[in-house]
Amino acid sequence: MFKAPGVKDRQFAVLGLGRTGLATCHALKRGGADVLSWDEAELSRETARKQNIELVDITRERVWEENKISRLIVSPGIPHLYPEPHHIIRMAMKRGIPVDNDIGLFFHFHEHFKQSKPEDEVPKIVALTGTNGKSTTAALINHVLQSHGYKSAVAGNIGIAVLGLENLEELTHIILEISSYQSEAASRLDPDVAIFLNLDEDHLDRHQGKGGYFAAKRRLFDGANLELAVIGVDEPEGEYLGNNIVSRGQGARLATITNDKSKKIPHYGMIASGKTLTEFSEGKVINTYSMGNNPGLLGNHNLQNAAAAYFACCHLNVPGDTIIDYFNGFNGLPHRSQVVAKKNGVVYINDSKATNVKSTSRALESHHRIHWIAGGLAKNGGIKTLGKSLNNVKHAYFFGHSAKSFALELGQVPHSVFPNLPDAIRAASTNARTGDTVLLAPAAASFDQYRDFEERGFHFIREVNKIT
Repeated sequence: MFKAPGVKDRQFAVLGLGRTGLATCHALKRGGADVLSWDEAELSRETARKQNIELVDITRERVWEENKISRLIVSPGIPHLYPEPHHIIRMAMKRGIPVDNDIGLFFHFHEHFKQSKPEDEVPKIVALTGTNGKSTTAALINHVLQSHGYKSAVAGNIGIAVLGLENLEELTHIILEISSYQSEAASRLDPDVAIFLNLDEDHLDRHQGKGGYFAAKRRLFDGANLELAVIGVDEPEGEYLGNNIVSRGQGARLATITNDKSKKIPHYGMIASGKTLTEFSEGKVINTYSMGNNPGLLGNHNLQNAAAAYFACCHLNVPGDTIIDYFNGFNGLPHRSQVVAKKNGVVYINDSKATNVKSTSRALESHHRIHWIAGGLAKNGGIKTLGKSLNNVKHAYFFGHSAKSFALELGQVPHSVFPNLPDAIRAASTNARTGDTVLLAPAAASFDQYRDFEERGFHFIREVNKIT
């Protein structure tokens, strides 16, 4: 397990003892730090006790007065500014104690490695952000690097907390999926390769609007050691960020990616559309790759994810043709365009991770003759902006908390309303014919009936298996 460098005899407070908080406590303790750990949920505290983590109630003023806390490390779900700072964060800030998270700590530790180890022993860091597609892109990059013989791992917002990585010091590459919550609060962000996939309206209450949301994500590109910036330019924010990278003139190479065949690629980049990746340099086509019908990368949105992975892996010395070959062995991630079953010519697809309108739109555009299953706890705006994406829908089946409001927003598309997901699945299966697709793409959060999108997706899989 990871041993934090440069922390011996320093004192840290850790707020939030979920996945990232527990990993942070262990890493700091192994490095010789004194750790004051706390979570306001008794269940989380009990989990910490079972892992021999000492608990100190840092809600008490005297704890801050009697100790010499050098830094407060906060889990990503805890707001540090908007809608309002958590009261423990206020206690730290009024005393001038820096507030950080595990991602910020990791980059401080990574700088320590750079100063104390030969260059070839320091892992290269790929960090990526975006509203949609982060996990698939991170997993795809990791798949290519491991297929090529590198020792790589994925961490951050996906799977393992970065400070919980096994044998971190032995890795050649680390791929970090970074959410806006993580990038906004991190004291240091300095990857070798940074990727911005896209931007849609999400988490706006946490960031006081879309501008704050974008500001949190663009921080990923401010590091002094940035070598390559890969940026999706299908939204104005991405176009602006790409232009800003060029205008800095600091040596980082820019690669732009787009689904729009009409866009010009003035420098270096790729158009990902129609099952084809077309690579440009100085406005000229230099490579064209056919992506075929890889079930792990269905749809233009996944082609764009593949384009981002392509540029990252090329920069890390994997040949282009070889990258495309490795793509063919990628099976995709659960709950993201996941083919669950095929029966009587009907395909059943689990895209439970499509929790907002943009990701749902991309799912709907990736298939034809769709029996669309959606619902849950609607986000701001509902499904009003799906527009032409609905052209592929034969019938919609809405369930859960927002089912009736979705039905009112749908317009002329045939639809039905159900109290729960199993009823919606059975109706869709009954109506579907050869050549149709039954697609779960909820366009909503899962919290009305499920713990998270994964539990919802697994429920879909179980119910489909019962009828196929």
